[in-house]
Amino acid sequence: MMSPSTTLVDLPDDILFHIFLYLEPGEFLSLCGVNRHMQSNFKEASEYWRVHTLRTFRIPIRRLFHPNGPRWYSLYKTLSAKCRIFTWGRVDWLNPVDKPWPAEIRVPGGIGNVADLQCSQFSIAILTSDGIIYLEGFLYNDFFETRDFKPLRFPSRFRPTSKHLYEPATAISQMSCGRNHILGFSDDGRIWSWHAESAPCCQMRFSNVDISLGSQDRSRSGTVTKVVAGWAYNSAYITGTGILYWKARESVSNMAPDDDGVVAISASIIPRTEFRRLHSLPEAEHPMGEVRNYVVLDKYIVFITDANKAFATQLRTGDTTELPKFSAPGRIFVDIQGTYQNFAIFTAGGEVLLGNILEIRRISPTSSNSKNHGLEIEPAAPPSLQHSDVISIAFGDCHFHALHANGKISAHGIELQPYGSLGLGSSPYGVPFRGLKHRTSKPSGDLVKYPFAENSRSPQFVWFEPEKKLWLSYLKQECQGNEERSSIWAKALTLNRRGILEEYCKCIERQGEAWGDFPDIKELDSDDALGAYFAVSIAAGGRQSAALVLVNDDLAKKIKDKHVLEYNSGIEPVFDPRPERLPDDKQPIKYRFELGNFPTPHLTDRGDIDTDRYDFSTWKYGFPGDNSQVPN
Repeated sequence: MMSPSTTLVDLPDDILFHIFLYLEPGEFLSLCGVNRHMQSNFKEASEYWRVHTLRTFRIPIRRLFHPNGPRWYSLYKTLSAKCRIFTWGRVDWLNPVDKPWPAEIRVPGGIGNVADLQCSQFSIAILTSDGIIYLEGFLYNDFFETRDFKPLRFPSRFRPTSKHLYEPATAISQMSCGRNHILGFSDDGRIWSWHAESAPCCQMRFSNVDISLGSQDRSRSGTVTKVVAGWAYNSAYITGTGILYWKARESVSNMAPDDDGVVAISASIIPRTEFRRLHSLPEAEHPMGEVRNYVVLDKYIVFITDANKAFATQLRTGDTTELPKFSAPGRIFVDIQGTYQNFAIFTAGGEVLLGNILEIRRISPTSSNSKNHGLEIEPAAPPSLQHSDVISIAFGDCHFHALHANGKISAHGIELQPYGSLGLGSSPYGVPFRGLKHRTSKPSGDLVKYPFAENSRSPQFVWFEPEKKLWLSYLKQECQGNEERSSIWAKALTLNRRGILEEYCKCIERQGEAWGDFPDIKELDSDDALGAYFAVSIAAGGRQSAALVLVNDDLAKKIKDKHVLEYNSGIEPVFDPRPERLPDDKQPIKYRFELGNFPTPHLTDRGDIDTDRYDFSTWKYGFPGDNSQVPN
């Protein structure tokens, strides 16, 4: 019992944190202002701001996302005001328009705070902090495209939740997008399934498994804890049952829902996945372990357990087989993410191990050798993903993106028919300066990375600054110039003679990543260190990509000003593709990089540029330092 002289600040910190969680942010900040001790010790406490950020904005819980206290506090303050959606790749599905550079898409003002976004094959879905799913694009072959993000519909007997009227049956706490369908998991435990953007959803029930509705208690049998939409199958994890799955479209197309939208089906269950380690058990009693997380791929479910083992279940036969080569002594599995044909397993030591179901199919899981020894599939470990603080990965058809803890997005894989899905500038800006080349001689062919870029230990990040696009465009114009030196440099870079492109690309990446590295800029960004662009979520599907990005417009403008010589017109244009060089007095904006040009090439006896004559580490904007005016 507290003595009469005991005050609140005399309580131990762990007890105070339990009390703080009952306070609303305004009340908490007022309490922290009572004295210097409370202000310095608790105002930016991660224990408080993490809970309220996740609770307020419905941000998906990512096991590898562990910001410090100030970062959580900054996220809470900025998510409602500065969060934007950027897309790139093929994102206009009926009238294809390619976006080789990330572009912001406008979200209607009434939608509110966006908590999560995901991509299907031909659509983008967003989940708001109010629990409402909005869709742009189309789900199935309806030939009806939803533009400007329209809310998905529920059966007529259910009132949709809204900003002003909370409905736990229709407020979505978690969504998952498959190839052409969406699953939603409501606050009161219902599973909703959408297969057409123009029709109400179905409420999934199971004839062989009971679901507990109402207040959700993860320790109670029948509680849905997760839903996952795959390529052709859907799945849910239910306490006491484990992982169950069903065919996504056949289950609803063959049965008519009742007035409540209920479709009752018999789902398949993966044996032994219901186990929960409530107390320590010898491994021999349950060698598989407790399911930590899982993904639904094309005809397979892959899951990891707390025994640090990975397993693959063939959904047609129900056979489950271990993937032993993903495990290693001392390797602790933390998470698994994936879609369609690819998955990634994250370890506590910072490894990211990639797998592919094509490799799983290559080795029959029904063979006696596989049953006895598992599937001997070697995981891939791209150097740039190892120990680089990757917290999530999003896979498209042939490309994928990794979100890093520093708020940057790295690009990997192949860009089919240069639609811009990698976000590295594609043909107009990224070839060859960002290590990209056409896989064939056709300019409309697929884009791949040069081996030096693919195997680099340094991640290649997506850039959001529009002025960087103009910079890369200027480099391409210089290469296509009429002067002989320009053509010599262009040919040398394109053919990568004497490894010159590899060194030049390092110069480009270094400049791009140091775009805002100025002492006064760093001082302005010292409070939260989020930078001008900080990605909080990444999504991919088909040949498109999307991201939720916190944008500090003031900081972005100050950084841009560092690279501008003058604003001749006094008015900045909305779009400046700069297809042709205009006379200096006609340019709306003149950038510092426009002072640069390629130097006179020093050639070897064989006619190649002598790379030993150039120190690319000193070049600015892709040109020698004395060929461009560098900002202070």
